[in-house]
Amino acid sequence: MAPAAAEKPEKPGAQGVGPKTQLAKVPLSGVDMTQTYVNPINLPGMAVRHIVGTMPPTDANVANTSQIPASLNLPTWTAASGRTLSSRSSVGFTRISENSARTGADWSAVNVDGTIYLYASGAMQNAPNNNRTVWSTTDYLTWTPHEMNLGLVAPTVVQVGDTFYMAGNNTPVYRADSPTGPWTSMGSFLRPNGQVLSVGDVQFFLDTDGRLYLTYNIGSPIMGAELDPNNPRQLISEPVVLWTFDPRQEWQHIGDNKATYTHGYVEGSQLFKLGDTYYLQVASGGTEFTTYATGVMTSDRPLSGFTETQRNPIGAGNNHPSSVYPNAGHGSFVVDNAGNLVFFYTYVIAYEEFFERRLGMDVCTVIPNGPQKGAIDCELSNTPQLAPGRKISGRDDVGLYNVATNSQAYWSSSYAPGRNPYYGSDRSLSTWWEPADTDSAPTYIRGFGTVFHISAAQIQWKELGRTFTKDNAVQYTLEYKDIPTNTWRTLVDRSTNTTAYTADYVTFDRVLTNAVRLKILGTTENVKVGVHELNVFGENYHLVASKGMITP
Repeated sequence: MAPAAAEKPEKPGAQGVGPKTQLAKVPLSGVDMTQTYVNPINLPGMAVRHIVGTMPPTDANVANTSQIPASLNLPTWTAASGRTLSSRSSVGFTRISENSARTGADWSAVNVDGTIYLYASGAMQNAPNNNRTVWSTTDYLTWTPHEMNLGLVAPTVVQVGDTFYMAGNNTPVYRADSPTGPWTSMGSFLRPNGQVLSVGDVQFFLDTDGRLYLTYNIGSPIMGAELDPNNPRQLISEPVVLWTFDPRQEWQHIGDNKATYTHGYVEGSQLFKLGDTYYLQVASGGTEFTTYATGVMTSDRPLSGFTETQRNPIGAGNNHPSSVYPNAGHGSFVVDNAGNLVFFYTYVIAYEEFFERRLGMDVCTVIPNGPQKGAIDCELSNTPQLAPGRKISGRDDVGLYNVATNSQAYWSSSYAPGRNPYYGSDRSLSTWWEPADTDSAPTYIRGFGTVFHISAAQIQWKELGRTFTKDNAVQYTLEYKDIPTNTWRTLVDRSTNTTAYTADYVTFDRVLTNAVRLKILGTTENVKVGVHELNVFGENYHLVASKGMITP
């Protein structure tokens, strides 16, 4: 039986009634910053999607209503009708793609003897040409990429005995003797009567009693069935409805502003078990929207009785604007050998095109008692967190702020039209600072507006053009202004870097400063780069306390 997640320490004032004032962060003492991470995760070698998007020359076919009346005239609607209407209402519209884009989504995790393997959609090409990389980790800090012989869209993997099985959107079931393959096809899913079943957003679930299940569907309802564990392509029960779209719940609506009641494009289901309780998580809201979210239902049975017994979507609430704004889309819960309940989720950007996405990771807990007993509690993070299993005094948030957000304190050696240095720390992944084409030594300085002790930084690179690959690595140095000598000193030297990180998270010895300087030296593929976000993490709590302003 999988171990239950650790109990979460109670927050101050949790027994009271009504909203609580968020307390200021206080830095943890004794933190080894090399044991921390920041979202989006520093994952090497993420796939690149090459999409060319341009506006049509005229608006002749824009807002084409010719296909709408048939949908509007239906006497009653279902969620499927809403999806159809949404697609027909967008006929003729397009979007501009300026550059190719890094992408990874639909994360699915498997714990194999203490090693976590993470599978994902990549460029959303059909199997077997999708992302072929699976990443593994034993510490959640260092991720090792493994190239497989095939890649699926929205993959799922399960281990039954010594054998691994994988499936994806409308694919056969594949088997292997290793979590990294090589994979061989067993054929398509089959209903009990032998009829072929083609399904999307599939997820395997192996119960503690050895019984194997499948959940699936892209769009409500979410379906489930039992499989033969000795032949996982074979259903041994007819599919049943597990959960359906509820238009009265705003988090399920599709769109960035949740204005559409017709559907939520419910997808990405996962069935898992903690203790004696079965959990069904689903994503809703549309993978192309930043409000893509995840909700959780519970039951005491694997294929029926699921109800919402907690506040959804998970992760809502205590997410302050200290960096960028993550949302927990299509993902996967996994329990590791230490009992940590870790949630890997899709982190939506969707600027260059619909499927520009990243990886988010946070530790969740199960509320042990009270009215919300059994509910999953997740707080999505965007500042340094101790990796799962490394809490100090019951905390994993190390108490740092993103200090590189003062919009008036910046300088750059140049900037391209419309890409001024303000955009390098505006807490948006839809904008970026870009040096001028003639700039042979791009340099970017970000001031903090006051003095901070800093100990980590995250550079979210914007690779420009359409020629770079998943192996393109940025080479650079990061410096800080040494206050006593008024000189620049090195924090990080990655001038010979050959690892392709999209969101490069670096830690260093704690220093007191008011600014950092980034020097871009080039890339391994000679690609021009800009900066989505230069996030710097620090605190001035101890400085303020030492001056008598607050009592430590």
